[in-house]
Amino acid sequence: MAMSKKTKIWLIVLATPLMLIALGAIAAKLYFTGDRLKAIMIPKIEEATGRTVFIKDISLSVFPTLAISLDSLKISNPPGIKFERDEFVSLENLRLKVKILELLRDRLEISYVILNHPKIYLELRKDGRKNYSGKGQVSPQKQSGGRGTGELLLSSLEINDGEIESVDKKFDSRLLITGLNQTTRVESKPGENTILIEGTSRAGKVSYGSLGAWYLKEQPLEASSRLTYDMEKDVLSLDSISAKLRELPLTARGTVSGLQKDTMMLDISVTSPGIGMAQLLSLVPPEMLKQAKGLSSSGDVKFSLTVKGPSSELLNPGTKCSFTISEGKIQYASLPKSITNVNLSGTFDKPSAPVGMTGIGSFSISKFSASLGGNDLNGKLSMTDFSDPYIAGSFSGSANLNEVKDFYPLEQGTELAGTMKANISLEGKIKTPENIKANGNIEFQNVTIKSAGTSKPIRNLNGTVTFSKGLVESKLLTLNIGESDLNISFTLRNYLGLALENASKGGGIPSATVTLNSGTLRTADLTAEEGAPSAGAEKKKGPKKTGGLAPGIDIDANVTVGKLVTEKFTFNDAHGTLSLSKGIMNLKNFSVKAFQGTIQTKGTLDMRDTVKRPFDLDLSITSVESNSMLPNFTSFGNYLFGKLSMNTKLRGDLNDTLGLNPNSLLGEGNVKIAEGKLSGLPIAQKLADFTSLSELREVNFKDWTNAFSISNGKFIIKDLKITAGATNFLVGGSQGLDGSLDYTLNLKLPEDVSGRLKLPGAAGELSQFFKDKDGRVNLNFQVGGSNSDPVLKLDTQAQQDMAKKALEQKATDAKQKLENDLKKKAEEGLKKLFKRP
Repeated sequence: MAMSKKTKIWLIVLATPLMLIALGAIAAKLYFTGDRLKAIMIPKIEEATGRTVFIKDISLSVFPTLAISLDSLKISNPPGIKFERDEFVSLENLRLKVKILELLRDRLEISYVILNHPKIYLELRKDGRKNYSGKGQVSPQKQSGGRGTGELLLSSLEINDGEIESVDKKFDSRLLITGLNQTTRVESKPGENTILIEGTSRAGKVSYGSLGAWYLKEQPLEASSRLTYDMEKDVLSLDSISAKLRELPLTARGTVSGLQKDTMMLDISVTSPGIGMAQLLSLVPPEMLKQAKGLSSSGDVKFSLTVKGPSSELLNPGTKCSFTISEGKIQYASLPKSITNVNLSGTFDKPSAPVGMTGIGSFSISKFSASLGGNDLNGKLSMTDFSDPYIAGSFSGSANLNEVKDFYPLEQGTELAGTMKANISLEGKIKTPENIKANGNIEFQNVTIKSAGTSKPIRNLNGTVTFSKGLVESKLLTLNIGESDLNISFTLRNYLGLALENASKGGGIPSATVTLNSGTLRTADLTAEEGAPSAGAEKKKGPKKTGGLAPGIDIDANVTVGKLVTEKFTFNDAHGTLSLSKGIMNLKNFSVKAFQGTIQTKGTLDMRDTVKRPFDLDLSITSVESNSMLPNFTSFGNYLFGKLSMNTKLRGDLNDTLGLNPNSLLGEGNVKIAEGKLSGLPIAQKLADFTSLSELREVNFKDWTNAFSISNGKFIIKDLKITAGATNFLVGGSQGLDGSLDYTLNLKLPEDVSGRLKLPGAAGELSQFFKDKDGRVNLNFQVGGSNSDPVLKLDTQAQQDMAKKALEQKATDAKQKLENDLKKKAEEGLKKLFKRP
């Protein structure tokens, strides 16, 4: 049906404002280009913050509301100072709802802000400089143009997926909030000087702690708040703040006055009403309660915190906190028994003081008690002056370790048994542990301790450890580890240095005096074993192992061991003194019986590196059976028998099984062997074959002496003399660790073997020149090849020289004889000629 003229007129009248609005929006869109908006906004933000501002893109949108959208906004740190990060603030997108008429006047008034994924980084350096120092802060009156409360710059704020990180390097603290979503509404009533601020917040993860460790880790937080700001009095009232940190409810009330002044006054109280143990335990880091599946608890918990006093860049307000747990109970669903009678009360107090002031504050647990069945635990602890802590505490209790598994879930593979009783008190400064006064004792009765990572548990631990006069002592502790039995008495000084780094710096490295007696001691029982890799696990080459044996303690020990078993050797009657300092063991006249003789040692062994253990030792070996000892170090020892004595200095490395690394060996010494024999030695077999003298296959000797040195992978033999009846061996040269030979060998044989001696290539007239003036046969050989396949070469040069000289002498003698004969005949002829009648 066709519209009437009247209808058309009304449609035009109604459409005209819409057309004007559309045209205005289009005009605004065309006028406020990105460059123009940057020119308006960036200088204002830089003036307000004193920072460099970067905006990737900025645009004006008209639907559904008139707003300015900024992409990739970044605000720098203060100029001229280096911080850990370059930016103070960055965000993906910022959307501002602005008043268009004010914008036309080059004035920026914002009524709504939306921040998408903002990141705020706050840092306080060690020198006190920070990246969040304010500049150009504007009071509400100035922001509103002096028009009272009739108009506000910001009425609503929305944050989506925000992140706030605060790092305090001066006072060692850190706060991290991620996944922050927040909405805030601000309103005021005409004619009133108050502003109402309401909002809700939700953070996915909140973590707080020191720079090195989190005390509170990745806890969810949600909160709602209602605040009132009285502009005339400059007082912000916390009318109602309720929050929940994971399952722990918190409420806060109070006032903050002087917001527009350099120093504010805080009076805030935080409480946690009606909470129980379960809610409190929900804050414990998950890794600490990884076995606490099905954990249930009960008990009354009370918590209150008061923050009161001046707050500014130079002053901190005072903080007081108190907490109690009454009649607590903890039950693990997988275990049959519960921990009961959990009672705890404590306080924390840090008075108002200038920022950075030390020597103030206190913390105390005035009471702690818990029961594990019939086992009662009690204790208390107080600490003052957090910069130089002074502690005072005590602990007492008894525990049947067999029952612990019924109350607390132990890691798989952990075993506990026996009884422990403790009654200990201590008092003093942690940084000077040598001055800490400790008293009390710990008693062990048939205790067994095995952790998941050890294959050999401590068993049959009995004895008492006492604390007194800054010392830890035991007159006698007996225990078994694997097949080893140990009886130990000790005195330990500066014991806190084992657990506290500052303690070892202040009072020196912990030191102990130890007396150890053992019937059987296996080194494998005292060293950790690597766990087998899990199925399918990739084998990775790990870093070089360091740390070794007791790197954090100095030890002086007297040791007596009936049977000392290492990876490769077994020693008897091991005794002597040793010291251990900074991981280096110093042996002092340590003696063992081994290989049917005695070995005395002094020198050093570096235990800091579990792969390479350098040693520098003086050894005195007396009457050991050479065929028992030497095969462990050289294949030559398989053929040598007799009582060996040796004095030597050796340097080198031990491998990870405490065996010798031959390639690292350096040294020198002297060797004597009495009443021995060489049997089956390949070079002796070759000598027997070469000379056709079968008695050389096995040589029984009376004495063997030589000097030697070791370097570059070789044993260098000097003046080796073997006396075997009328047969003598003189040897010089070297044998490589790879078995290679490079010797000169002089063999002296008795005269009676000359008839049986057959030398290839030395027949005929040369044979007579192998004998000395006593009729003994002298053979000189060059020995090469390897120990298992030696090569002999007879040196006949001396014999050839002797034969040549003999022939020359024979010719000289024949000529002289001819001359003498002629002379004699001439004399006889002259006598006949001049003979008188």
